[in-house]
Amino acid sequence: MLLRRSPGALRALCTFLPLLSLACGPSGPEPLLATPPQPTGVGAGVASARPPAQVGPDPTITDADPVISALTVEGAKRICDDHLKAAEDLLARIRALKGAPSTALTYEATLGRFDQMQLQIAEAGQLPYLLGVAHPDAAVREAAKLCEPKTEKINTAIYLDADAAAVLRAYAARIAGAGEPLAGERKRLLADVLRDFRRNGLELAPDKQQSLRHLNAEITKLGQEFESNIASAGGRVELRPSQLAGLPPEYVAKHPPGKGGKVEITTDYPDYFPFVTYATDRKAALELYVTFTNRGGEENVQLLERLLALRHEKARLLGYATWADYAIEPRMARTSKAVRDFLAEVREAVKAPARVELAELMKVHLKTGGKAGDKLPPSDRYYLSDRVRAEKFKFDSKELAAYFQVGAVTKGLLDVTAKMYGLEYRTVEARAWHPDVSAYEVWAGGKLVGKFYLDLYTRPDKYKHAAMFPIRASARMPDGRYLTPVASLECNFPRPSASAAEPSLMSHEDVVTFFHEFGHVLHHLLSRAELATYSGTNTVRDFVEAPSQMFEEWPWSREVLDGFAKHHKTGAPIPEALYKAMKAARTFGRALDTQRQLFLASLDQELHAREPGFDSTRIVQEVQEATDSFGYVKGTHFQSSFGHLIGYDAGYYSYQWALALSRDVLTRFKKEGLLNPATAAAWRDEVLAKGGGTDERSMVRAFLGREPNNEAYFAYLRGQE
Repeated sequence: MLLRRSPGALRALCTFLPLLSLACGPSGPEPLLATPPQPTGVGAGVASARPPAQVGPDPTITDADPVISALTVEGAKRICDDHLKAAEDLLARIRALKGAPSTALTYEATLGRFDQMQLQIAEAGQLPYLLGVAHPDAAVREAAKLCEPKTEKINTAIYLDADAAAVLRAYAARIAGAGEPLAGERKRLLADVLRDFRRNGLELAPDKQQSLRHLNAEITKLGQEFESNIASAGGRVELRPSQLAGLPPEYVAKHPPGKGGKVEITTDYPDYFPFVTYATDRKAALELYVTFTNRGGEENVQLLERLLALRHEKARLLGYATWADYAIEPRMARTSKAVRDFLAEVREAVKAPARVELAELMKVHLKTGGKAGDKLPPSDRYYLSDRVRAEKFKFDSKELAAYFQVGAVTKGLLDVTAKMYGLEYRTVEARAWHPDVSAYEVWAGGKLVGKFYLDLYTRPDKYKHAAMFPIRASARMPDGRYLTPVASLECNFPRPSASAAEPSLMSHEDVVTFFHEFGHVLHHLLSRAELATYSGTNTVRDFVEAPSQMFEEWPWSREVLDGFAKHHKTGAPIPEALYKAMKAARTFGRALDTQRQLFLASLDQELHAREPGFDSTRIVQEVQEATDSFGYVKGTHFQSSFGHLIGYDAGYYSYQWALALSRDVLTRFKKEGLLNPATAAAWRDEVLAKGGGTDERSMVRAFLGREPNNEAYFAYLRGQE
């Protein structure tokens, strides 16, 4: 998912953790061609219909990796300030054309320059945003966080600039009068920019514009504080060693008793999810769940309620009834009603299968000492589901984890994608923000496609979820060269141990998450969009998860798994009986997991559609009781740790919306083969390469050869595939 807090501000892409029902996380604009040609392959150049005017290549946009020079306090400040200065200069050059002769209003001098300005803003903010959540030095993190308010300030200024708007409107009038309509990305960019001038307050009176500036600044500040509180949360519980009963031996070995004989379990993912899934001490699991859910604390509850009030005030100022109405307008769904109708349809589709799944969980609950009238707590969701899979399908998820050593999975993932897309990954020196980070160049046909970093392991003060963070967008530059993209993948997998007796093993859910996130990396790197505004993952928000959700299917394939899933001790592949059990157990819990997603999406909608002044914890309880089969736990305030409320505001429904598209796309891959290079090439050319510059539904239509529909999605929800 790609976070954008305001038009043109390209943000981190945080993503869906399939089983864990967590995500983090954004969207954008298209190519510089009057009639853009179809890409012919990764690394292939895109020729312009006419040579771009030489407005002069900006020396601050080079092909050099920006990471190396931005790892200090001064470096983080400099990359932000230098690129924002370049953006301001480009804005000034656009403004200077007000009243100029129509002959001066060329594409390159107006809309093309606007796209280059957006590229400069992205260059200013993307890497500092990553450093602000991943750099181990607190001083660098704080220096990097100073950039976001600056980028939000210039974005606000751009869309309130009457002179710049007048120039772009004059350009639009000139080409309309001359019968020279734009096509492709150019056409979409002009429409989006003119729309966003309205959506961002240009038509407001001066006093209301000033109010909007203050609102934008405060919204950014509160959002940063909210996210920072989650990242720095050091939640933990102290337990007796005996309370680790049921956990895998590798987990127990990594958690020896400390002083006082107690074991410390943190709320970091590698600690939390195995514990709530396997620990037989369910009271301890509930205690850890409460601590995990309350990350961010009462401070974040207050920050969020203030933020929701400011968003509502901004929406009303701009002429919208609610923030949900404002936020959803530019997306595929268009209206909050369409979102509510979609969620209601999904809720109805999973109602019956969820009852069946819940009955299975209750059987296990009763066997383990529970009572028939109990309302199951969310802390038992994964534990009971795992027990049902073990008893009903003879599937042992702990046994399966022995086949997923982190290094082997990483190599396997790269091998699979190299085969699919004709890529070559070259390991290069990683002069990055932490010694754990590795770096790769991506090549195809003898040409450099891009570069990415892998930052896979958990550590203190690091971003807590899994996400693809753009570092540099791709674009056709004014001097004719193609700027190659750079990205980073941030995860929180178990760190490899120096001891062979303590292997770093991943759950299958972790593997699925890894594939999902790398799907975002591929979307970013394989883009051939000509406009920076629409490069890679800069699609509308309710489409951006579709390519990565689609890629979750690969680690369920026997053919794919046989390439890398080997027992960490014997090197043997997954036994056929275990694989069949995994596949048979796959559909169990899907309806309940979808209910969890409905809770998150509905909570997001309710918080952004109601008149401010409510108790957000009461809304959490109300929505959970209406959408989820698991009970609300008193004393918890889930909203304090729901990071998507910041970057995905009123957009969490996008996961299910995009999942519907991804399941439809998979119908062709399943028919022709997941590793079929021709099918992968078609997907790359029709979707990945185009970024956000083409209507999203038309991209899917071109790949499928028909109109997309929800048939495969609803079959998936019913467990029929």
